[in-house]
Amino acid sequence: MYKNFTKPLCILLGYIEKPIRMLNLVRLQEVKCLWKRLNLILAMKLIAILLLTGMVHVSASTLAQKITINQKNVRIETVLDEIGKQSGYNFFLDVKILKNTRPISINAYNLSVEEVLNQCLKGQSLVFTIEDRIVVIKEKESSFLDKVIDSFNTQDLHGVVIDEKGNPLLGASIKIKGTNRSVRSGKDGSFTFKNVDEKAIISISFIGYKTLEIEAGKINGTITLKTDVAKLDEVTVTTAYGIERSKKELGYSVAKVTGEEINRANSGNILNGLVGKVSGLNIMTQSSEMSPKMRVLLRGIRSFGQSSNNQPLFVFNGAPLSFGSDAESADRAVEFINNLNPADIEDVTVLKGANGTAMYGPEGINGVILITTKKVKQGELIVNARVNSSYTRMDFRQRTDQRTFGVGDEVSFFGGKSADSWGPAYDGRIISIGYPDINGAFQKVPYQDLDDRYNFFNVARNTRTNVSLAQGDATSTLYLGLGHVDQTGLLPGDQQNQSTVLFNSGKKIGKNAEILININYSRIASDRGGDVTSKVLNTPSFIPLLSYKDYKNSYWGGLDNYWSGVNPYAALDLTRQKTTDNSFTGSITGNLKVLPWLSVKDQVSLSYWGRNQKKNAAPIVFSDFARVDPFKRYDVEPKTEDYLGTTLGINNDLLLTALHKTGDFLIRANIGNTIRDNFEKQLKTNAILVIPVYNNIFYRSDLGIGSDEVTRQTRSISLLGNVSLGYKDKVFLELTGRNEWDSKRAKVARGKDFYFGANTSLVMKEIVPFLKDQIWLSNFRFRLSATHTANMNIEPNQSERILNLVFPYPFTNPTTGKSILGYGILTNPNPNIKPEKVFSQEYGLEMGFLQNRIRFDAAYYHQVNNGVIMRVGVPGWSGYPDLDNAGKFRNTGWEFDLGLNPLVELGEDINISLTGRFSINNNKVLEVSDIYNGTFIARDPSGNPFYARVGRSAFEFPVTDFVRDPEGRVIVDKNTGMPTVDYQNPKIMGKTLPVYQGGVTLNFNYKRFTLSTQADYSAGNDHAFGSSTILQGTSALTLLNNREVFVFPNSVIEDSPGHFVKNTSVAVSNAGKELFSRFADATVHSISSANYWKIREIALQYEMPIKSKLIKKMAGSIYARDLFSFYPHSNIYGDPVASNGPGLKTNQVQAIGQRQESQSNNVSGSAADTNVAPGTIIYGFTFGLSF
Repeated sequence: MYKNFTKPLCILLGYIEKPIRMLNLVRLQEVKCLWKRLNLILAMKLIAILLLTGMVHVSASTLAQKITINQKNVRIETVLDEIGKQSGYNFFLDVKILKNTRPISINAYNLSVEEVLNQCLKGQSLVFTIEDRIVVIKEKESSFLDKVIDSFNTQDLHGVVIDEKGNPLLGASIKIKGTNRSVRSGKDGSFTFKNVDEKAIISISFIGYKTLEIEAGKINGTITLKTDVAKLDEVTVTTAYGIERSKKELGYSVAKVTGEEINRANSGNILNGLVGKVSGLNIMTQSSEMSPKMRVLLRGIRSFGQSSNNQPLFVFNGAPLSFGSDAESADRAVEFINNLNPADIEDVTVLKGANGTAMYGPEGINGVILITTKKVKQGELIVNARVNSSYTRMDFRQRTDQRTFGVGDEVSFFGGKSADSWGPAYDGRIISIGYPDINGAFQKVPYQDLDDRYNFFNVARNTRTNVSLAQGDATSTLYLGLGHVDQTGLLPGDQQNQSTVLFNSGKKIGKNAEILININYSRIASDRGGDVTSKVLNTPSFIPLLSYKDYKNSYWGGLDNYWSGVNPYAALDLTRQKTTDNSFTGSITGNLKVLPWLSVKDQVSLSYWGRNQKKNAAPIVFSDFARVDPFKRYDVEPKTEDYLGTTLGINNDLLLTALHKTGDFLIRANIGNTIRDNFEKQLKTNAILVIPVYNNIFYRSDLGIGSDEVTRQTRSISLLGNVSLGYKDKVFLELTGRNEWDSKRAKVARGKDFYFGANTSLVMKEIVPFLKDQIWLSNFRFRLSATHTANMNIEPNQSERILNLVFPYPFTNPTTGKSILGYGILTNPNPNIKPEKVFSQEYGLEMGFLQNRIRFDAAYYHQVNNGVIMRVGVPGWSGYPDLDNAGKFRNTGWEFDLGLNPLVELGEDINISLTGRFSINNNKVLEVSDIYNGTFIARDPSGNPFYARVGRSAFEFPVTDFVRDPEGRVIVDKNTGMPTVDYQNPKIMGKTLPVYQGGVTLNFNYKRFTLSTQADYSAGNDHAFGSSTILQGTSALTLLNNREVFVFPNSVIEDSPGHFVKNTSVAVSNAGKELFSRFADATVHSISSANYWKIREIALQYEMPIKSKLIKKMAGSIYARDLFSFYPHSNIYGDPVASNGPGLKTNQVQAIGQRQESQSNNVSGSAADTNVAPGTIIYGFTFGLSF
């Protein structure tokens, strides 16, 4: 139909048929009289413009054949109009294609039409054809490469930002969403943004106004920002129970980290992404596992007792991950958080200390970390796909193992059968190692240093794939995130995979009701081998470890012929542990606006964590000839262990919120109720098997089956409320109260725990008239708060008498004569034991300068625990309680944050910003129970002891040292010159927790490139590295004087009782194993400074919009984590953060249902066992698409 219409029109006007059939080209000038009649053309949107002036009939004889034009910075339409006037040519084009053109300048003298058009359309992505004085202009057909290049050749954006009264806004931020490109408005509110895609979303924001997002092509010059209803001072932050508040209202410290910052260097999990980004937040990755062990502390510790837990509460999409208040439950929460997919995270808000979390009561005493997943905005369906591949390797650059001496028991004696490195220096000769094979032959290898023990560890691979779908409209939202991770470990054979699903949906019902649904599921399956890290790193460096990899087919790598003990490759293969973790959290939230001033919110949530673990050890049967090796004297029997663990938390949070404004006062009140129900069940069995069929039914009947089972259930109910009062939007006061009923308390004490707090915020910039007039001062605010709450360090059933099975019981079966099982009493409970009451104070200062381009925040906190739960010196037979609130503890600190954004700004193309953080934390033990004589001794899960002494910090290291004289000089034997270890008088030294922590983040933006770097600093504490490397001769310390005899430095000889003379001539009788075994026993030599500087993150990212209907954005990055580490010279061991290397630990699954004088590392701090390993380096790349 349309072709039949246009063809006669083509003939009538004398045009060629081809351009007319394009349907988007119409000669408007000569059909202007027919405009109203061409309804079909209008329906087809065949809109054109009249670019020629003059009458319809122009005499050809009067038209110029040459064109002369001189114009600057004008639109293309103006130039085409002038060409038409001078030449009489007619122009056909679609008006839409002119929107993407840029203003031009042209200086043409006596040129042809074609020459002028070439100048006019140069660089405009337009082409033209001329036929019969008709010029057809259309868009150039672009290849994919052209589209990439054209992304740099877009339009300039001009505009003015004003408020609702028409006043220009100076310093408003104009940013291209999804990129790092931004500019700020000038003094008159105007701005210019070059090379902007017309379809790009522009985000315009200013302090105190609602952010406006608009398509670039729809900006008509003037942009009006509306004042936010809440009149935000800076930003709106999420506080306790999901209550959104203006930051300037808060009388306590809050930090917010975006998901983009967390994922910038693809940390692998949320906690790693938070490292170094929040002042006062201490996150240490204490192992190099595929799922690493982590410790999380916020503002240090507040308790040091047997059952203390100092880990902050995690809240995921409003649902608290409150599996319990004890340290073991805290470990479960960390594992749960690390199972979340960081790609789904919108932001993380950190409420520091008890002052910001008073509404949570004991749950929030250690601070709260609020995790929020991606939010959905109105618009069309958005699909994001991202692939990240990273590689991890051990960092041996700073490890200083000795690589000079080989195997043996002394310097002058070579011992090919010894696993210790006390032999002679390497000389390259061929030597025999190990024991003879069945034919009496020895393995012969060159006696020279190798890198095999370092190359034993794999370069671990991690491939993460994420896909998300998001869509929303005025009444509903939907987000679906899918993730899969496939990774290998540092140890050969280790592997793990993870699958995650996140589903968020919301639906508005009418104008006053809303329902939100959140579901997150994660499954991790891992397969790991035995613990061989220490064995490998302490292997003499000349042993060709890599040649034994195929131990089943390698003659000298086989079980019988391996040179010492069991081949580590065989140990990995024959002992395997397979674990499956399932994590689930789901919540349903209902919001109802009952009245204009009253709203109700109720959230029901469920959190589940389950572990199914199976560990099998295959049998090893040695040949008779191999049993001469003492490590092969006995066969290894098949073993199996099973562990099932389940933790379930069910929560309900009800909150009523009232908002009322009267005159200059704004009153907000919240009243709520919380219910927490936590259930935990653990079952562990183990058996030595008759045959290698890994099921407990094949256990050895003479040994039986070892089993342990624990079931715990706790419940708490709380009533809470708070009232906040704002005066003229510059003075704010908040009062909070909460009463707790907790099943961990004895029945007589439940309901008697009331906690309260108050905080205030004073906006001095608005209060003091002089400050209000200072244009250079953007923000000046004081914060003050005080809170009386508690740490619920009472374990389940701790207030009740507990019986446990005792074997052998002191009675026998009269028939068989064998011992019988019986019950014993673990402790005498204390029904009056109370939660550890903590009084917290916080004082803060916040300032902003030059439109908040310079931001400074400082905070001081002071916390006193008046009731640390400890054992008291009461005999068990007395029947009196052996636990009481007998300790007192103080925790103080400073935090400083500085932001310079921008630090440097050159137009809209170059922007450099810097943020810095620094914190100081100190604590002091004020009182302990009399039974401890001023020194409380605790142990971490690895059994390492730590001391908390009255008047000193918690915790310190107990160490042994050489016997010294009153002046601190080492006393040596007058005949042998050898020192003696002082076992009778151990020393206490060092600190387990850092005092100083800091970090710097520098972002450099150039067009669509972003270079981000982050450096972290920690100091003021020490680390126990273990003494096995000294004992086995692989430590660099054993190179002292090249193992030649010497006079012990700073030593004395006791020539008469109590009288010492300086030793100048008596050398040590042995400078090898005998001497350094004493160094190993003097554990003071294993304590080193834990100070470090780390280049934590380096990431280079490039983002580029693609002009495609299918692909909306393409982004890629390369990155590295922990690329450089700097330690003090005294640290000759490795990374002071990594307590353990990869591999299973013998104490990983401890006995359950048994009370121990031990606690989590979130109390004692960083420490290590003999299995300490160096740190790691991670590097990788990402590629992402948006559809």
